[in-house]
Amino acid sequence: MKKIPIIAINLAIALLFTILFYEKTIGLNLLIFEVISISLLFWLKRLKLNYLSITIFSILVLSGISVIFVNSSWCIFVNILSVICLSGVFIYQRFQSFIHAFIESLLRCFTAQWSLFYGHSDAPQRKFKRMALKFFFLVVVPLLFVAFFIVIYSGGSSLFFKQWEPIFNTIVDWLNTVNFTIILVFILGLIIANILYVKTKEIGVHQIDVVASDILQRKRKQHFYSFSKTGLSLQNCSGIVLLICLNVLILYFNVLDIINIWFGFEWQGEFLKEFIHEGTWILVFSNFLSAAIALYFFKGNINFYSKNKWLKRLTILWLAQNIIMIISVFVRNYWYVNYFGLAYKRIAVFFFLLLTLVFLLTIIIKILKLKSTFYLWKINSFALLLILGLSTPFNWDVIIAKYNFKHFDRSFIEYRFMYQLNNSSLLYTLKTDEELRNINAVQEKNMPFDIHKPYLWSIEEYQNFMMKKKDHFIKTYEKKSFLEWNLADYKTYQQLSNEK
Repeated sequence: MKKIPIIAINLAIALLFTILFYEKTIGLNLLIFEVISISLLFWLKRLKLNYLSITIFSILVLSGISVIFVNSSWCIFVNILSVICLSGVFIYQRFQSFIHAFIESLLRCFTAQWSLFYGHSDAPQRKFKRMALKFFFLVVVPLLFVAFFIVIYSGGSSLFFKQWEPIFNTIVDWLNTVNFTIILVFILGLIIANILYVKTKEIGVHQIDVVASDILQRKRKQHFYSFSKTGLSLQNCSGIVLLICLNVLILYFNVLDIINIWFGFEWQGEFLKEFIHEGTWILVFSNFLSAAIALYFFKGNINFYSKNKWLKRLTILWLAQNIIMIISVFVRNYWYVNYFGLAYKRIAVFFFLLLTLVFLLTIIIKILKLKSTFYLWKINSFALLLILGLSTPFNWDVIIAKYNFKHFDRSFIEYRFMYQLNNSSLLYTLKTDEELRNINAVQEKNMPFDIHKPYLWSIEEYQNFMMKKKDHFIKTYEKKSFLEWNLADYKTYQQLSNEK
């Protein structure tokens, strides 16, 4: 196996990619491609596992299976992200942090393309490179220059052009017969193969990650002036003063939210988009500021200062009050969902709040357990990785469709958005005329605003578009190859076909 040049392997993988994906949607073909590609990595003995590579590999498997069962854009995105990260983790081993592995892997997507010819290689590959370079410089380059000057001379002389016109016409006719789409798919497959199999030099992030430690180290400094000894004391005192003020301010903010949002919220019929957005952006800014303040005051030797107890207490209280702010945004988003139903961004807000909660808790752990900044990067990026992976098995389009139509008596249904859900939700978004009239009557009665605004779809518009969507799905599905098969579309097709 070692005698086979990597470029030959990559060309074979690119050919496989073209066969599986040319003029096909993603389905079973993605799982087939990844099984073969990852098996080849095992064959090349590239897979050396640690906790991070095992986690990424598990998420790759989970998201790949989810593509078959759910087949959502989100599953496909997470799956592709997992493949990219896995390639970097296997090439550069001993990564501790997902964020560092992701950065190195992302850059590999670009460096791997030219490293195939200019990077380190074995003897068969070097021989192949020499042959390819000789062909390029002895054949391709001269032909390109000759063609260039033929075009120039043809433009300067009609007699010269007439001599070459039959050849020009032949070339044009040949180009019209060339399928450039399949060539582009093959090139994309080659790019993916390069990412998976070509070894590249690291850019330095890997070395930083390997030597990093979770535990904060005390740095002994030699002071030459007597007043230098007061530095930590002054920093400690200034931090206490600032955090007292900030805690009082955020306490006032949280009390207002608890009174008016948690327990005293009354919907007056207004659209709640700004209501949730203002809370989310305040949370983003507040938590960024909280982290910056905590990391500023607990950098270096202040962590080992014997009189920093009140600074720690006030910082933890400040972070705890930011956690209360997270709960406030959760409540805001709950009210938004309660009155306007589920949507992608509203679900994303819940995941964002979970990540923010983990972020604040890890800062508290850093302060109490003398952890390093690298610890924050490692744990929070790992939490992000887990959330990305664990979110893939859920068919969010179906969940949205089922929830929104189930709660039409209290939640406003935006028909344009419901139409945009993917095909797997058709079983829940297709309604009879009678069902839609009933929903519309209830919405007219319960919604404290005009549901017939010009920019909102009527039930007639929705029904018209949904019938077209249903017909298009059935016709398209019947033309699909077995390589495009997925369970979600199969079940939808079977049930819709039975209802004909």
